[in-house]
Amino acid sequence: MRRLTASGFLLLAASWLGAQTPAQPKELVVAVYEAPPWCMKKPDGDWHGATVDLWKAIADRAGLSYRLEEAQSDRILDEIRGGRYATSAGPFASTLERERVMEFTHSYTVTGLAIAVRQTSERDRWLSFLEALTTPTALKVYLGIAVLALVAGLVVWRLERRHNPQFPARPLTGIGSGFWWAGVTSSGVGYGDKVPVTMWGRAAALLWMLISLVMITALIGFVTARLAVTELGNVHSIAGLHRVKVGSVAGSASADFLRRQDIPHRLYTSPEKALVALRARDVGAVVFSDVVLRYYVQRDATHALELVPGVVEAQSYAFPLVDGSPLREPLNAALRNVLATGVWRDITDRFLLPEGDR
Repeated sequence: MRRLTASGFLLLAASWLGAQTPAQPKELVVAVYEAPPWCMKKPDGDWHGATVDLWKAIADRAGLSYRLEEAQSDRILDEIRGGRYATSAGPFASTLERERVMEFTHSYTVTGLAIAVRQTSERDRWLSFLEALTTPTALKVYLGIAVLALVAGLVVWRLERRHNPQFPARPLTGIGSGFWWAGVTSSGVGYGDKVPVTMWGRAAALLWMLISLVMITALIGFVTARLAVTELGNVHSIAGLHRVKVGSVAGSASADFLRRQDIPHRLYTSPEKALVALRARDVGAVVFSDVVLRYYVQRDATHALELVPGVVEAQSYAFPLVDGSPLREPLNAALRNVLATGVWRDITDRFLLPEGDR
């Protein structure tokens, strides 16, 4: 039998020990980004939030080793597909456009897109009222009423001047009296200081009453409609988004939605910056995740923002993966386990419930 040398013995021992020692699991790099209350960074650099805590729970059950790495939200999905990140612990909607190029785990919640707008202040209401009274359309109505009142006054004066001392025969004084009579009649005041007494004068007066009623009603309707729009805001549905500049976040599902709807929009790097633009009136509305917008609106110290009731489009949230990822099945199994227990319910109670309901 060949005798082992010292070096051969050491190699054999190392080989045997290596075979007995299990391979260390590969450390996954998981992307995160600031998107409260889903994903938030503490002052000490640690991350927490609804999706971060959910990820920690399912990674623990799946026995995965990982580290969280902060990244730009609009690049994360491309970098997952490129292999830099295994997945993301930030919120991502599993939209049809995304599922064509990558995979997602089972959904862990269903939420939707919402619209944030500026609240209408008392100052804004008064400015809108003055604006409604001075629009080109309103000015045209004023001019139309004035011209018709002058015509009506002239007609009544011509019919009454020889029979009614209330409408003097002198043109300047008589026409002035007729214009005054037409004005107070159209406004519904009717002082009674000047009244037609002839048959034709009264017939002309009756016709003027009907015409002025239509004109004043049109003016009141126009101003009321403008004030109603102001009270409701320029945006109170999807249709209203076409009338204002809309802000959203680059690379988000909300940006995809606005593009599909052919709604012109301006993209920002974060929802917080989009809301800053909304307060500064750079945009008239912001479309983004309902949960995220609600988080910022509830904490807005200026109380200048509000959410339009309802959601624009329902969306399922899941963890994104590269197409064909071996992580999909173990993550789904761990996710089913977490959702079946009270863990996810506790997480949503901590992060997703309105502050008054916690």
